[in-house]
Amino acid sequence: MVERLADHVVVMQDGRVVEQGPTHEVLSRPRDPYTRRLIDAVPSARSRGSRLSPSPPQPLPQLTREHRDTDQPVLRLEHVTKRYRGPDRRERTVVDDVSFALHPGETLGIVGESGSGKSTVARMALALTPPSSGRVLLDEQPWSDLAERHRRPHRRRIGVVHQDPLGSFDPRWEVGRTLADALPAQLTPAERTARVEELLTWVGLDGGHAHRHPLTLSGGQRQRVAIARALASAPDVLVLDEPVSALDVSVQAQVLDLLQDLQNALGAAYLFISHDLGVIHHLSDRVLVMQGGHVVESGTADEVLHAPRHPYTRQLIAALPRPHLEEIA
Repeated sequence: MVERLADHVVVMQDGRVVEQGPTHEVLSRPRDPYTRRLIDAVPSARSRGSRLSPSPPQPLPQLTREHRDTDQPVLRLEHVTKRYRGPDRRERTVVDDVSFALHPGETLGIVGESGSGKSTVARMALALTPPSSGRVLLDEQPWSDLAERHRRPHRRRIGVVHQDPLGSFDPRWEVGRTLADALPAQLTPAERTARVEELLTWVGLDGGHAHRHPLTLSGGQRQRVAIARALASAPDVLVLDEPVSALDVSVQAQVLDLLQDLQNALGAAYLFISHDLGVIHHLSDRVLVMQGGHVVESGTADEVLHAPRHPYTRQLIAALPRPHLEEIA
């Protein structure tokens, strides 16, 4: 966006100017290592499969899981539709006949403008919002059709990371209590303390963060705590609803690298929702494009973003800043 709008760029680090000059010169031929790192942190088609941040992969345990048939979806939505009745008593359809299957270890990206129905699909996948018609299956078993008392024992199998982690935390609780609350009830206090420290280590934070409150953490630290909380129950599916949209580009790169490291180690499936095509292309195996509650296009990330068939997908790609269009999609 800076490349599109600015004539002259000033790059700052730790309160001082490290580089400045005409926009094209600074961004195409950066002289300072920090400027280079900022540019390399932007996710794009070129970054797919590579790391965005200079930090090495986080050492993570390879958890022993029961053998899963990767041909069998861990999450399936079948023709789900959601309608709401407004104050004028007129019924409006916000999601219309959406179907997809998500397999173990796979990332499915959902992209679309605000109001396209992405977050409603996420809420139906989590069984927080019931579909008006259609159904959601978890491991090929009924999920959306269950009464909550029957669904509750299985909720540990699907986690969520929200766009605004601070809004999803109890501000009165320290981080340790927030994480401990998501752990299985049968753990002893000593086991619970050790598990909290292990979760913090997984997301690149030290044990001292367990005694801090959310308001004392940076945006990147809060998002790491949110990811740790979502992983506390070792879920099979992680729903990520705009998890990096509020982060600056360098912190976003660290969080995206962390998510890839965790998926490689834990084998969870990701349902990743974003309006950022660069982030979607970098992380996703397959992509759904939504407009007005409908899926208008689907396929592999390369198919959808390199050779879009639907006019709306082409419109989304055309709206990207032109100088980096070829890099992002």
